[in-house]
Amino acid sequence: MTSESVSPWAGARPAPWRLWAGATSTGAAVILTVVALGSTSRTLFRGSAVLSALLLLGAYGVAKPWFVARSDTLHRVITFVPMTAYVVALGLVVVAAASFLPGQPVVAGLALVMIWCFHVGGGVREPTSFAYERLRGRLTWTAALQVAAMCCGTVGIVCLIRVLPVPGRYTPAVFATCLSVVVGLVVASAKVFARVRKLATELDARAQKLERCLDRLSRGSVSERGRRRDAAEDAWDELNRTLSNKVETGFHLYGTFIIPPGTRSSLETLVTEAITNPGAPPYRDAVAQLNLLRTACRPKIDTMA
Repeated sequence: MTSESVSPWAGARPAPWRLWAGATSTGAAVILTVVALGSTSRTLFRGSAVLSALLLLGAYGVAKPWFVARSDTLHRVITFVPMTAYVVALGLVVVAAASFLPGQPVVAGLALVMIWCFHVGGGVREPTSFAYERLRGRLTWTAALQVAAMCCGTVGIVCLIRVLPVPGRYTPAVFATCLSVVVGLVVASAKVFARVRKLATELDARAQKLERCLDRLSRGSVSERGRRRDAAEDAWDELNRTLSNKVETGFHLYGTFIIPPGTRSSLETLVTEAITNPGAPPYRDAVAQLNLLRTACRPKIDTMA
């Protein structure tokens, strides 16, 4: 169990009625929301919206103790629900946009471009809990979402280009432009997945180097500690620089960090203490987290990337 999942409710098991009460309140809120959206009465719309909000707040307050007391596995599943809902919502928007083709390409194109804009703007953030346990999946789904968003944006741009009011003699040029955009998408998509493989390879190598340096430092003699401490500090600097990267993009304005900044700060604290006091408990904790990091990266290792 990670420190992030420990809860004061862990010793008590709230009654199951909390789950059912929360689910009932949420279902009622959804029904009221549907009624409000389909109503033409402002009074009914406002009343339904306010009641829906109150029901959602009540559901959160009632169900929270039940949720906090769950196991780590259930925590990981439930806290990932918003990301799953985000992916489903994107899929629904894509289906809706496709339904406008070929009759309304402008509407379809704008909807697809908006998906890309929303993704670049941040989208839905992954929960920060279970950072190491989720790393293996993070290396996969962040790249997949990035490529999917780029595909949506590219298809949207092509739709918009195709409806530009250009003279017929420029039709070959328009077609060539669209083809160039599609080729660029293929190249960029390949680079995203190559970046993830290279990043995983570098992470594994640098985490292994730091782990070995810490091990040699803890087992070495006092006379050798100065040199081995310097080597461990250099190894941490290399790993820390790698951890500062985003998974799917080199642009730091958006994207997903390899591990959340808070988790990286905690690891830095452990490593610093392990270097300062060789063999102390922080050394074992640091090595354990480095092993989790390497285990998550191992399936993506590609020394030829």
